[in-house]
Amino acid sequence: MTKMAVWPYTTARWQRLRRLKLQINPCCELCLQQGWVEAAKVVDHCVPINAGGDPFPALDGLMSMCVGCHNGKTRAEQMGKDYRVKGCDVFGQPLDPNHPWNREAKKCSR
Repeated sequence: MTKMAVWPYTTARWQRLRRLKLQINPCCELCLQQGWVEAAKVVDHCVPINAGGDPFPALDGLMSMCVGCHNGKTRAEQMGKDYRVKGCDVFGQPLDPNHPWNREAKKCSR
């Protein structure tokens, strides 16, 4: 496991926020979108702190994740890329909101 930054992760406020998020969403939210059940071990900021994200956001600004999904998202962010959610839902629609199919669907629904 990589060493995370000290602040805000060592604060009591973050620890309470993390515990609450994992109580509400104990499974990896990305895995659930793909129909898999995987225990969440990590709470991740949807908008990274170093990109202007709130260090203590509302719960919808955080995501419960398994280690594999978190590592993939972090790796993509470090390389300056958008994280892509892989797979399709039960109707064959791509799960990734940034997939060209979903962008086209948004244009048509306006």
